[in-house]
Amino acid sequence: MNTALDTADNRVSVTDFYRSFVRFRIDLNSTQPRTISQPPPFTLNNARFPLECVCRITNGQGVDARTIEYVLGASCKAEQVHVLENIWHDPAADMCLVASRDEFLVIKSWDRNNRGVMLSPPTLGPQPERQAGKCSVAFTDMNIDLRRVSGQLLTKTDEIVAAVLDNRPLVSQTEFSLSDGSQVFLEYPVKVINASEREMFYQVDTGPVLIPDPTAFDGTNAISALRLAFMAHNTLGCTELLLNVPTEIAPGLSVNHYSKVMKINALNNIIAVD
Repeated sequence: MNTALDTADNRVSVTDFYRSFVRFRIDLNSTQPRTISQPPPFTLNNARFPLECVCRITNGQGVDARTIEYVLGASCKAEQVHVLENIWHDPAADMCLVASRDEFLVIKSWDRNNRGVMLSPPTLGPQPERQAGKCSVAFTDMNIDLRRVSGQLLTKTDEIVAAVLDNRPLVSQTEFSLSDGSQVFLEYPVKVINASEREMFYQVDTGPVLIPDPTAFDGTNAISALRLAFMAHNTLGCTELLLNVPTEIAPGLSVNHYSKVMKINALNNIIAVD
């Protein structure tokens, strides 16, 4: 497991999602933006996003094992910063940032895919729904600040139900293996959960989280293989993901939508944060 656990009283250290952030810096005096669609009316901007998920993927074993840590920033909308009016872009877009220490993935969703919105400057071409690359190329700086907080690992269903009814903040962890042998560790805040003190069950329904999907890999950037998903797991040991993928709504017309079900054999933990 990736969690620091004191087995004496089930104390663990987990990500403090209320105080952890990913932040990028664009200084036009030194960096040519690569991910924007309108000329910026500023020379310097720092954009900060609270975290939705931490994803660690480990390849290999023993001394040959290599782990890459990714984070998912909260969603925002495409905006023009530092203007007197007309803040929101037209056409409007949802945007979120995925980052590691070296790579970034910007995911944008408009009212339909292949919208044809151009990057700025237009010589960079149309802006894709999924734009991956090196942080050092697109940003002056990329900062990932992960804070830790202590909590109690809940090992029984009645403990989880009681924590829900007591309105205690919860963090969940999910671990599973990919078909190629890679190990995936996810950590994320539980924002929505069902619980019953009569039938004594719980079921997590929360997201977004980051999920590796080899079909999304662009052939160059490892981070491009990550997709957004919602996570569900319950007392009965069922774990299912709902992936955000291009979803056809008419011939030749698609949108990004949570529509692809992925069932996994996973180990799930729930921690009540102090």
